[in-house]
Amino acid sequence: MRGRPDKSLARFERIALVLSGGGALGAYQAGAYAALEGCGVRPNWIAGTAIGAINAAIIAGNLPHERVLRLRQFWREVSRRPQDRRPRSANRWARTALTNWLTVGRRGGFPSLLEEPVISAAALRAMIGEVVDFDRINSGGVRVVLGAVNLATGAETFFDNDRHVLGVDHVLAGSPFPGMPAVTIGHHPFSGSAISVSALDDARPADTLCFAIDGYDPVPGGQSGFSRSARDIAAMRRTHDLRRVIALLGERLPSALRSDVEIRRCLSEASTATMTILHLVHEGTAADLAAKMRDISPGAVARRWKSGESDVATSLAHPRWLAPPSRLSGVVVHELRGGVVARPH
Repeated sequence: MRGRPDKSLARFERIALVLSGGGALGAYQAGAYAALEGCGVRPNWIAGTAIGAINAAIIAGNLPHERVLRLRQFWREVSRRPQDRRPRSANRWARTALTNWLTVGRRGGFPSLLEEPVISAAALRAMIGEVVDFDRINSGGVRVVLGAVNLATGAETFFDNDRHVLGVDHVLAGSPFPGMPAVTIGHHPFSGSAISVSALDDARPADTLCFAIDGYDPVPGGQSGFSRSARDIAAMRRTHDLRRVIALLGERLPSALRSDVEIRRCLSEASTATMTILHLVHEGTAADLAAKMRDISPGAVARRWKSGESDVATSLAHPRWLAPPSRLSGVVVHELRGGVVARPH
């Protein structure tokens, strides 16, 4: 990254990659990373949930020059899976429902009678084992945070390779594809996506370039639903902008005032670190979303991969997107939805 002719990236101490859920829409994330790797942009901090957790594990669990090859291997194997889903038999549905009720309780709900999982959990475990080196992940060369929901408590949980020894269960805990069963970790059942750019708030302050890549994110304020990414990004902006302003005020305080205990306590919250977020969204409409999340056909995977590559290329080519924020701003956000650039905010 620092060897590129364009030195605008060299000012970032942290290159973060945040990968959401979305089932088959995760192919968009893989294509986006392929474009980043092609430009020499290599994240040193990765967060993922659901299908994003698998992509994150593949990226962090391989040598840089092998990552795109392994991502292609995984998504090629996924797209070869049979597309015709058979209905569950009544007996099998009843057994699955009873198991969920006994292990998860009411929070787990009941499985669908109409559809099998897109890919079986056993097959997915085997595929992950072929493309991910967990020893490399746990070596800590790249910070990895994986998110899921604790079904027993309803709390969002982050599994961090700085605090946990990560394995395939942590990758699958966020239910990468529709219909996947809950995963038990430490006697607690986990399922469902639970991560966003807010995970960066637990990291130490550093000048950060964050690629937040959503397979699906509803248009904020529209009829598509609620955008968690937009909410969490707005909250981060308020926090980081405040820390930035406190730092600027501290520079103007007389030394006599800076020794006051209460003022020192306030100044301890100051930070001059900035964050540039490039928010890339593949799908912003809920129309046919369930079908899109299950569509692992070769054509659909190829189209999403190509869209991810194209959107990253558009982002990095924009002349102002990597410029530092203003002195009063701790966070600047640029958004690209379905290939369309939004105004910066």
